[in-house]
Amino acid sequence: MADQQKKRIVLNIGGMHCATCVQTIEKRLPKVKGVIYATINLAAEKAIIDYDPTVVDQQTIEDAITDVGYKVIHQEVTLKLSGMHCTMCAQAIEKALNQKEGVYKAVVNFATESTFVEFNPAQVSLEAIKKVIRDTGYDVVEPEGGVQDAEQKERENEIRSLKNKLIFSVVLTIPVVLYSNARFLPFSLPSLPIDNFVPLLLFVLSTPVHFLVGHRFFTGAYKALKNKNPNMDVLVTLGTSAAYFYSVYVTFFGGGKLYYTTAVSLMLFLILGKLLEAIAKGRTSAAIRKLMGLRAKTARIIRNGEETEVPVEDVQVGDIVIVRPGEKIPVDGEVIEGYSGVDEKVITGESIPVEKKVGDSVVGATINKTGMLKFKATKVGSDTVLAQIIKLVENALGSKAPIQRMVDVVSSYFVPMVLIAATISFFAWYIVAADFTFALTIFIAVLIIACPCAMGLATPTAIMVGVGKGAEYGVLIKSSEALETVHKLQAIVFDKTGTLTKGEPEVCLLYTSDAADEEDSVDLGGRRII
Repeated sequence: MADQQKKRIVLNIGGMHCATCVQTIEKRLPKVKGVIYATINLAAEKAIIDYDPTVVDQQTIEDAITDVGYKVIHQEVTLKLSGMHCTMCAQAIEKALNQKEGVYKAVVNFATESTFVEFNPAQVSLEAIKKVIRDTGYDVVEPEGGVQDAEQKERENEIRSLKNKLIFSVVLTIPVVLYSNARFLPFSLPSLPIDNFVPLLLFVLSTPVHFLVGHRFFTGAYKALKNKNPNMDVLVTLGTSAAYFYSVYVTFFGGGKLYYTTAVSLMLFLILGKLLEAIAKGRTSAAIRKLMGLRAKTARIIRNGEETEVPVEDVQVGDIVIVRPGEKIPVDGEVIEGYSGVDEKVITGESIPVEKKVGDSVVGATINKTGMLKFKATKVGSDTVLAQIIKLVENALGSKAPIQRMVDVVSSYFVPMVLIAATISFFAWYIVAADFTFALTIFIAVLIIACPCAMGLATPTAIMVGVGKGAEYGVLIKSSEALETVHKLQAIVFDKTGTLTKGEPEVCLLYTSDAADEEDSVDLGGRRII
């Protein structure tokens, strides 16, 4: 297939919990006619898909993901508009937006002078949407209530939900554990009206934890079984449900031990693990957002002989841009007038400003320090150096390391083997010990030990955190494969001008005058500066 027929999209996927979820989507997508290649990164929660646009469209691909029980995250925003005079203006904006790749739906309301846009944040940015509106001849006043990155918002909602579930679990689990182990405690618990009320109390406290907190695991298990691809959620559901429902039977019919503590404690620790995982992912996403925050918001350009301040997304190649001392350089370009020192540490790490004169190149997001510069824009939007750096890091987050491919294969056999091992263990101990309760305990233990899915989750999470942490310290990792091979390095060659810097100047030596008045000096680390 010719390269011009191949198209790549990046989709944010929600609802994945383990490596088996990844396999479910990766098995489904290649079956869609026209899909050439698809890879899913669990930690980054992104899908990278190559397809032939002449055979299949993006909506069909997203529908295939939805059909197997997962969702493609869309972002919604309402923007306030100005400059519209009639309904034809609204129709013009609406038409332009709906033709923009990555926009699912755009509705313009002439009466309220606003537009509602639903779009894929991994495919088209909010700035690009604003540019479409401005290119049509109208302007964007400001988003109502502020606009938040869809992925960040989704992550914050997930962390908030997990925290609430964790607190809820802790509050109900503590009395369950205490009353279940009352005979081992050095103190007495409040007495209950009747002796046999304890099992009923444990049932009342455990039920909401099992069903409300464990809902996400039950939903995941249903999706996995529906797709005939059992995952870790199946193990969680079987293990906790076996303990819970057996305890319910004993509560109302008698004849055995209660395992409510096992059921609720496991749910608590699993939710705690999910919370820690979500926080780790959120910190990595924050590193990417920090890179994006380096970009300038506006630019001062010369149009029709006059200086005009415009949003940075409106700058076009060939525009003459003016940057005064202390301002950020908005886009990449070539100096045509002026002389100044430019702080480029955000891009190169150089701690000392670099002199710029006519003919030199400047990079967007760097800071002009001393004099005024006038330059011609050569790269704008997604072509700038900073945009390419952000894209590089995002691609690294979405890529799979060779070890991850091996882990995915092992994981596909792991869950069925655990189920078989647990079942064999149950019958073996039931035959040997002739004790149903003990055999059930063994069955639950085998399932639960395998539940956390450390094998399938650790690798992508470690890669995501590693790439994000590197970006935070200015170390850009091109791919997860490169990160995996770092431990084999024996020598590192730096392409620098003879000096490696920390990115910030630092006082290394002080000279003071003995004759100086002490009141005119400043104490710094035991030395005095005059």
